[in-house]
Amino acid sequence: MATIYRALVEPLVHEFRRITRGSGERPNADAGLGLALGGGFARGFAHIGVLRVLEENEIPVACIAGTSVGSIIGAAYASGVPVDEMIRICREVRFKDFARWQISRMGLANNARMRDLILRCFNARRFEDLRIPLAVVATDLVSGEPVVYSRGELIDPIRASCAYPGLFEPIQLDGRYLADGGLVAPVPTKAAAVLGARHVLGVSVGFNSWNGAPPSNVFQILSRAISIAQKHRNPSWERFADLLIEPDVHDIDWGDFERADEIIAAGIAAARRALPQILDLVRLPAAAPAGRLAPRAASLAEIA
Repeated sequence: MATIYRALVEPLVHEFRRITRGSGERPNADAGLGLALGGGFARGFAHIGVLRVLEENEIPVACIAGTSVGSIIGAAYASGVPVDEMIRICREVRFKDFARWQISRMGLANNARMRDLILRCFNARRFEDLRIPLAVVATDLVSGEPVVYSRGELIDPIRASCAYPGLFEPIQLDGRYLADGGLVAPVPTKAAAVLGARHVLGVSVGFNSWNGAPPSNVFQILSRAISIAQKHRNPSWERFADLLIEPDVHDIDWGDFERADEIIAAGIAAARRALPQILDLVRLPAAAPAGRLAPRAASLAEIA
């Protein structure tokens, strides 16, 4: 009987606990590494490569903060979508799968199709159903301040975080006009720290985001202008990262979705190069570096 139990019952019990984890118990962020995944459209596929390396080395992810495409990748992983499945989806997805050209006074397109993509691919619909705690960062176009979501319905905060100004129409949510979180938090390391991560690993795929060729359309002009402005200011978000890695995706254009395998490989390569530092980091006791917010010194509502 004991042999039959181990062979038949124990695997079923394990799978039940794995599946139901999202609806109840969630891991404590103090138990592992916090990820801060930045924006960058198709370049954000590199985040999946980083996740692959973390899994290969059994490095637990305790919480995730995401901006723009980082919020999509982070939410998918936090909902329990396997990395292999994420890779398959990225190989197939194109701009038309989450956006529709629809010129208006507020933008050239809307990202309403993203709702269908999330409903089709994710294993959760609300933050509370995620297996890993998640924060999604958007920008309030009235106040100019960050808006961080970590509770409630999942889809519209992600759409807001991805609403790149000038390209996508803003998202109206909770009485706010919201746009891409990358305007205020290119890599949302502070949100990961406030979630309670012992240590924060930031992944940046957005800066110097062109291949050296002149811009060929208005969106490239706008995206490069924002990247240049971010590059030449003192990005306060960096001080909340214990370690920052930057996959080599500088020659990848924002819409190069067909280069998914190449982009994911860049994330894998960057994470493997940084692996000794990541392993050293997760072995360290939780000690905040100079100038960094103590993990529970603020709430998500206080992020600035």
